[in-house]
Amino acid sequence: MVPAVPNPIFQAGRIAIGAAFVADPERAGERWVGPGTAGADGGVMGRAFGVRDLALGTATVAAQARGGGYRTLLALGVACDAVDLAATLMAGDRIPPRARQVTAAVAAIATLNGVLLLANTLRD
Repeated sequence: MVPAVPNPIFQAGRIAIGAAFVADPERAGERWVGPGTAGADGGVMGRAFGVRDLALGTATVAAQARGGGYRTLLALGVACDAVDLAATLMAGDRIPPRARQVTAAVAAIATLNGVLLLANTLRD
């Protein structure tokens, strides 16, 4: 067994981040990409991102609670987190340095933890 944050705790974080983006996309978006995300476009994109994580986290926990079938959901989570990391890094200076560093770190840790969780399911 490879050490990783247990899936329910990991997914609770994903659900919390998703809920924050759904509830207040402008505020949550500013933490990710900095000031200037307010407005219709920022709200639409923030809520879309939030619903993705909210649904993915909830579905993964539910599938695990049913006793299986969550490997695909873990793999989808890894893909989403890896794209979040890549998109954040590719934005470069368009995102304030501190926001970029924090978001990239969170996305990298989430990607790695998801890979470890997935590896553990493949060993079972």
